[in-house]
Amino acid sequence: MSAIEVKVASLRSLTNTEGPGARFAIWVQGCTLKCSGCFNPHFWGSQGGTSMSTEALLEEILKAKAGNPEIEGVTFLGGEPFEQAESLAILAKAIQSKDLTTMVFSGYTLEELTDPLHIEHRARKAFLESIDLLVDGRYEKENVDFDRPWVGSKNQEFHFLTEKYNRGNIFEGRADSLEIRILSSGEVHINGWASSEQLENLLENL
Repeated sequence: MSAIEVKVASLRSLTNTEGPGARFAIWVQGCTLKCSGCFNPHFWGSQGGTSMSTEALLEEILKAKAGNPEIEGVTFLGGEPFEQAESLAILAKAIQSKDLTTMVFSGYTLEELTDPLHIEHRARKAFLESIDLLVDGRYEKENVDFDRPWVGSKNQEFHFLTEKYNRGNIFEGRADSLEIRILSSGEVHINGWASSEQLENLLENL
């Protein structure tokens, strides 16, 4: 695997709120879409985050898998993963070669991502070819979705790009949830999905 840098905003070595089953989650740094009401506006800037090689990230994933055998795959979030398509395509392909699944949340629609005239078409195509489950579409704060797990708004769609997942095996018994970690430093890490009001009420009681 070629060692190409990925600008990483945050990592979770084990999460049960960012896709089917137990997963390793990678939030990438940088997003030019900047959807109003975004849950992670602090990940928009291209100057933040930490640069990590694809090899180092794969090593972290495999280390997490060794310690938590229930991990079934990796989820890429952001930020915007397709704004780092070249490097993430390499990483995603390596992840699949280890018999792990890949899930990606993108603000771009699948139609946009497959536009043959786009300057990044080749890199986007390579990334799409290494994704099992894609959630696409910009977040629309006036169109919030609390009925389906993981998605933020009703316009966003699930695309099953391989046979690893299908509508019949990922939704049953699943609902939106939050994971909260309080570090020894006192810093609070939250991931998952909830309304702004629910989150504010929760934080008031911490």
